[in-house]
Amino acid sequence: MAATEPHTDERTEMVLRDGWTVFRGEILPAAQFANTSCALPGSGLAAETVSLPDVWGPALTTDVSTGHGVATYCVELALPQVQQFLALRMGTTRSVYAIYALTMGEDGHETVLRLHQNGDPAHASEIVANNPTSPVVTLPFGVQRIKLVIQLANYVHKQGGIVDVPRIDYLQHLDSQQRRESALPTALVLVLLLVSFATLTVGRSHDSYAGHVIFAWLSAASAFRVLFVSNLVWDYFPAFSEARKYDLEYLSLFMIAPAYYAFICYLFRNGKVLRIDKTVYAVSAAFCLFALFVAPFCAPGTITLLREPFQLLWVVIALVLGFTIFKSLLTKPAQKIDALIVLVAAMTMIAYEIVSSLKIIGSSLELSQFLIVLVTALHARAFVYNFRRVAGERDSLTQNLKIANADLEARAKALSRAVAQAEEASHAKTEFLATMSHELRTPLNAVIGFSEMMKLEVFGPLGARQYVEYARDINSSGTHLLSLVNDILDLSRVESGNDELLEEKLDMAQTARLILSFVKPQAEKCDVTCRLEAPGDLPLLVADERKVKQILINLVSTAIKFNVAGGTVVVRLAYDRSAFSIRVVDTGIGMREEDIPKALARFGQVDSHLNRKYEGLGIGLSIVQVLADQHGGTIAIESAPGAGTTVTVLFPIERCAMPVQRAS
Repeated sequence: MAATEPHTDERTEMVLRDGWTVFRGEILPAAQFANTSCALPGSGLAAETVSLPDVWGPALTTDVSTGHGVATYCVELALPQVQQFLALRMGTTRSVYAIYALTMGEDGHETVLRLHQNGDPAHASEIVANNPTSPVVTLPFGVQRIKLVIQLANYVHKQGGIVDVPRIDYLQHLDSQQRRESALPTALVLVLLLVSFATLTVGRSHDSYAGHVIFAWLSAASAFRVLFVSNLVWDYFPAFSEARKYDLEYLSLFMIAPAYYAFICYLFRNGKVLRIDKTVYAVSAAFCLFALFVAPFCAPGTITLLREPFQLLWVVIALVLGFTIFKSLLTKPAQKIDALIVLVAAMTMIAYEIVSSLKIIGSSLELSQFLIVLVTALHARAFVYNFRRVAGERDSLTQNLKIANADLEARAKALSRAVAQAEEASHAKTEFLATMSHELRTPLNAVIGFSEMMKLEVFGPLGARQYVEYARDINSSGTHLLSLVNDILDLSRVESGNDELLEEKLDMAQTARLILSFVKPQAEKCDVTCRLEAPGDLPLLVADERKVKQILINLVSTAIKFNVAGGTVVVRLAYDRSAFSIRVVDTGIGMREEDIPKALARFGQVDSHLNRKYEGLGIGLSIVQVLADQHGGTIAIESAPGAGTTVTVLFPIERCAMPVQRAS
């Protein structure tokens, strides 16, 4: 078979993609290819011509052994005549290999030279392979024609074979490239770990520590990924198991996916967690746990079965994050720069993966590592920009809060001054009312007393009957005016805090009868019937007698005043385990529910159609409420237009004493 003419460039680089002969399922001795072509004519063996890469086994499978097996590769080459050493770089082969060179000797026969091996392919099923990537192998100097024989066996990965395309170039070129590819991952791992550590350190002094933790996690996961995707681990641990290396390599993939997802969500979601987020984190955690605790106890290479299933999760992540980024780009102007930076970083990596997988450009570890640095820098820039933007918004909010707080403090001071002034005005009003009420009582008592004597003609007839009627009117008006003055005086005294309770034990049934007798003339004048309902075992009430009587007078008088002709007023006394109650029920005009607060307000009256139809200041119920509150009680009103009104005053049960013993 004629030697393959290699693809060369100005540097004499030979790309050994085509012209290979493979014998699948066979480990053939290199000496068997001496003095014959790679196809071994007449041997009866099945030879197949292939181009590299040549990968065995399907990518999507549930059985790791589908890519297991052995093979022998052979290629004939015509080397250029150069004055430097040439070298071979095989790249990645899976998994145990031996490389031989056959060259023509001075006697006209080909001799076999073993160039490199990482194990014995004939017994590969009995061992766990180590580094599957061969180093730079020096070729014999000065030879013009050479035959390469590769013995290969795979019992670790689900896909075996020659993964990379071998190359022949000057020894110094390949050796320099190998040193760079060994140094770059080391530097990149150190840089990423330094970024991760620095991010955590800086984040401790900021409020957004969660964002710093996420970016540090992403940087550390990227460093972990670089460490195990490259062959760096074998530079420091030559005997490291290839199966364990695959476990950790896939673990890094399972870690970096949720880290990147969390980072993008942090940039554009403001801490909002969706149900799909929890699903992504849970599935990723399950993959990580399998790689850590299950895969080491399974057959070597079992972890490689999870590559395609996990790629489905990557599709979900890409769709969700793509939607999130484009949504922020279109709807959040403040995050537009963040979105553009992240979008450029993502598109750069995606474009590289696409063009390298389509063989438009060669897969380069140096280029991929440069892209990792670039993408990390872009993400760091997005993170810093986002952090500064958030910090600026926080400072702006803080400044606005300070301004608002200062404004609120100023308003609070102004309100305090206004309240103090209102309290002073209210106190002055109370003092004025108390003084005026006191000053009015003396002349009113004289007017009432003298008019009473004139009405009764104590010192003899007045003459004309009309004078008697005038005296009766003077007496009635003076009595009413005195009642109003007394109400104002009582209200002012309570508000001033100078009113004390003179408590004693009261027979409330007897007190109620006295009040009903007192208001009987008013009831008869209005054609209203009043009655008392009280149980025989009613307890005594510990209270101020004058104030309780005033409560009853105000309630019954109001019920009579707002009643209708022929109506009734019922005073019901009762008690239970919680309270002692005074309930006054009338059949009067009633009022709407929304008018009840107005009826309880001081100087308030409820008139449905006539202005000030009923005489009075409108403080009767207000005084009842104040006096009940003095006793620790409450007042409640139930009413409806045309259905009457029920006013209930409740005293705490603690004010009840022993029941009155009544004669049978």
